[in-house]
Amino acid sequence: MKPVEEAIRESERFERLQFSLRLVMDTAAISGAWFFSYYVRFILLHGGNTDSYLFYITLFVVAILTGFFFNYANSLYEASVTRRWRDEISGLFKTAVETFLTFTVIYYFVFVEKISRLHLLFFFVFLFILLVAGRYIVNKMLAREIKKGSFKQKVLLVGYGPRLEEYARSAEKNGSQARLMVSGCFNTMGHGIGSIREVESQTLRNAVDKLGAHIVIISYPHEDKEEEYRMIEEGMELFEPKVYTLPGIPKSYAGTVIDSFHNIPTLQLNSAVPTFGNRFLKRAFDLVSCTLGVVALSPLFIIIAALVKFTSKGPVFFKQKRVTRDGEVFNMYKFRSMRIDMPETGGAHFTEEKDPRVTPIGRILRKTSLDEIPQFFNVISGKMSLIGPRPERPELEKKFEKEIPGYHMRHRMKAGITGWAQVNGLRGNTSLKDRIDFDLYYIRNWSFGFDMKIIIYTFVKGFINKNAY
Repeated sequence: MKPVEEAIRESERFERLQFSLRLVMDTAAISGAWFFSYYVRFILLHGGNTDSYLFYITLFVVAILTGFFFNYANSLYEASVTRRWRDEISGLFKTAVETFLTFTVIYYFVFVEKISRLHLLFFFVFLFILLVAGRYIVNKMLAREIKKGSFKQKVLLVGYGPRLEEYARSAEKNGSQARLMVSGCFNTMGHGIGSIREVESQTLRNAVDKLGAHIVIISYPHEDKEEEYRMIEEGMELFEPKVYTLPGIPKSYAGTVIDSFHNIPTLQLNSAVPTFGNRFLKRAFDLVSCTLGVVALSPLFIIIAALVKFTSKGPVFFKQKRVTRDGEVFNMYKFRSMRIDMPETGGAHFTEEKDPRVTPIGRILRKTSLDEIPQFFNVISGKMSLIGPRPERPELEKKFEKEIPGYHMRHRMKAGITGWAQVNGLRGNTSLKDRIDFDLYYIRNWSFGFDMKIIIYTFVKGFINKNAY
């Protein structure tokens, strides 16, 4: 058997094992959530009609099928090499919400008297917890096998240049999670790629056969596009391995769909404005969540206000001009975290580590992001959104627009309290270009589900950040 054929069979064995384990764990999670919810609602808490247990057993079948369907719809049974653990958690949360909403509809329109609302609420909570626990166990079991050397996917890099080198570094750093192992390179035209061994061969097909590659990655610099096209043509003739190319476009374009105009491929450079329906949904969520947030956090507001007022001179709140959607300038509010007797010098700039202007209480507030919570009022007033690109000062905006192509596209959406860049660690005095890339990616790929994912990441990763000074 050829190495490439053995590699494909090994990959298929992994996919079957992964799918089987996930199916078993999901069955256990849904079953456990359904019956444990019944136990808590009717046995521990008493009350309700315990004679309806046969009815709940019948609905259990619906719960199993519904859970499987939404897991499948959310691509949670695919053997993806790019999905991260937090993406999987986000997908499982989506499944739990969709399953809960399905049973809510069943309750209101089919069995109003028979289904307990408390049971449904407990089911939602337990379902999410058990689904995550089950997937964690599966991932640990598979990781143990991968660590032993099983189920590795060999990657063949074709070409040379910065993009391919960046891919090789990322695969070395994160490849173990995705089962990736860069095993060789081909047709580097004498440039080489680090210490990766070059496969000597006349054709791409022979190189793949020699290495037993599962995945082929093709990329060349602009000056060798002709050679890249030739390798892509050879790659299209390969049946067994998956073949990818690394396009020479900004990272923020990831997720952009290639469209067509009468069979002519087109790629939209500036992202479209969200539709009225999407803006309405986002605004409704902002209003409800931030209003509830203000009510729930009102005791914390009072405590922080007292601490700010009695530990340093100056007002409780700090307001500053910032820029939001369509370039509109507004007053953004924070709890004051700096001394008022030390004005900013040297023009507008980011706060630095150990900045002498920051008060002791202010340092804690900034580190834990608690200084930002007055921005709930900015959201309620309509100037900001809960999720979106962080707003910058007008004087910095003018500077950035001259230095960074596409920067103005951030103004297609309202500024946010938190965003895609922030949950990926890009806060404070970090790479501005990387932040812009993440902001533009968010705008190009916005969806209500994406906002929910960012909210989950905000809580999972915590509000404390090492770059928050």
